Amino acid sequence: MNQAHHNRLKTIQQQVKNYHLDALIISDKASIDYYTGVVFDPMERFWLLIIQPEKSPQIIANKLFVFDELSGIDVTWVDDNNTITEAFANLTDFPATDAPLRIGVDKLWRADQLLAIAKSYTQATFEVASDLVDNQRAIKTAEEQEKMRKASEINDRAMARLIEEVLPLGLDELAAVDELARIYDEEGADAGFSFEPIIAYGPNGADPHHESDHTLPKQGDSIVIDIGCRHDDYCSDMTRTVYYGEPSDEAKKVYEIVLEANLRGIHAVKVGETFANVDAAARDHITAEGYGPQFTHRLGHFIGREVHEKGDVSQANTDTIRDGNIFSIEPGIYLTGNTAVRIEDLVIAHDGQTENLNHFTKEMLIIEPK
Repeated sequence: MNQAHHNRLKTIQQQVKNYHLDALIISDKASIDYYTGVVFDPMERFWLLIIQPEKSPQIIANKLFVFDELSGIDVTWVDDNNTITEAFANLTDFPATDAPLRIGVDKLWRADQLLAIAKSYTQATFEVASDLVDNQRAIKTAEEQEKMRKASEINDRAMARLIEEVLPLGLDELAAVDELARIYDEEGADAGFSFEPIIAYGPNGADPHHESDHTLPKQGDSIVIDIGCRHDDYCSDMTRTVYYGEPSDEAKKVYEIVLEANLRGIHAVKVGETFANVDAAARDHITAEGYGPQFTHRLGHFIGREVHEKGDVSQANTDTIRDGNIFSIEPGIYLTGNTAVRIEDLVIAHDGQTENLNHFTKEMLIIEPK
């Protein structure tokens, strides 16, 4: 663990104390990585971080996992024959008292493990306390912000190469995705895709979460390109829409509406402003232009170590923007069976300014097929 991990653990420990919890149990692998620098996909095996207000952090880990000693963290090793109640019984300094306990758990802890522990600790009340972790992770440090910049720089270069080198070839969607994987590797992304890329031709783009397939582009098709890579443990995410040959007049109109909505959304981002008002800044423009029903999703999502983290830019989110929040602004219009446009940038909210992490052009681009 480095100093950043120790600082994060001190912060969450203080939050557990402030919230008057006797313990916080974290099962989310990305959050455990955030606090320790160690990440596994445990599947059904035990991999838990336990935070108490006055005791050293503790981990429950299966003996199958291999990692270096963690300074300041006690590790309880278990094997596939141990039950969750046995694992907790072996923990050092975990509350084993008849006095009432308040135990916080995260939103991802498996119900079979939680229920087994609840039966063993009948004096305890259990409550979801993910916000303690999520709120800490939502404020990106200067180091984290720089990592996000680097990941987005790679994504900008990959987007340019995909549009200039690959899409003019007229490959099917999946073949284009394969080429994107090669480009990310060549551009230095050290962990591949941050999510499964969306390359959607024509009507396919009208499904916001289209799964790329063997569809080939047709003259005049829109191409919705929603891509991101992982680099140095952090994610990028960007969407651009281009055209395979000359688009229709309606497609051009829709493009300009979405572009203006994207710009208005970014302009509305200010520390202290509500996320709901940022959503409205983009959504109201699309609605005024007659396409409100065709904008079918929230304006954006938080991002960092995971491509979708807790927090969003939506009509329902009245929380205020804080310095260090990083999130997407991605309005879209989806005309079923016809065409679609989505334009997405990542922004960092700073006091007094908004930083756009994406610099690849948002001008309408028309690809000339080779």
